[in-house]
Amino acid sequence: METLDYIIAWLIYLVAAVAMSYLLWKTLKKIFWVDLAYVLQVTFMAIVFTPWYVEADSSVLAPAIIIFVMDIVTIELVAGIRSLVPLAMAILLSTIITMFGIATYRVRKVRRLLNIKKTRRERKPSKLIVSDCAEYYSCL
Repeated sequence: METLDYIIAWLIYLVAAVAMSYLLWKTLKKIFWVDLAYVLQVTFMAIVFTPWYVEADSSVLAPAIIIFVMDIVTIELVAGIRSLVPLAMAILLSTIITMFGIATYRVRKVRRLLNIKKTRRERKPSKLIVSDCAEYYSCL
């Protein structure tokens, strides 16, 4: 495959994957709980966007999921394992980062809500004293 054909194929694949990712996000956000939608979306993106070498001694890259399927179909079941390693690592790492981000967001949200409640309790007006009202109205 020539270099220009290779670049065009990757560009078409990336545009299609971004469009599919966008549509999947819109669907997941409506159907599932938002945190679960984040995890599913990140898993999908890790599967779709992880590249790997077409051949072991080659410098040509292709999506790892496509290499996995093609190796299973054309060579043998064991040959597909070489592309599953980076795919599994990408899924694991992206899921860990997403779960950490979700947990951090939840903790910050709870702290913010507790801080708002605390400041509301501190700002409650004290009972109005009649002498204060008399002084206020006499100055007007």
